[in-house]
Amino acid sequence: MKRIAWIAVALATLSLTLAGCNTWSGVKQDAKEVGTAAGKGIEKAGEKIQGVAK
Repeated sequence: MKRIAWIAVALATLSLTLAGCNTWSGVKQDAKEVGTAAGKGIEKAGEKIQGVAK
């Protein structure tokens, strides 16, 4: 019985660890997309300011 409990705990730990890796990978991808979108927005704002200044 103890052996089954240890195996269950080990499998649960492994699955949570793998799920955490997937989540972290998704967070990094989302942050990259937000940074790209912010950069594009700043670039467009700069173009508008240059257009108004002319």
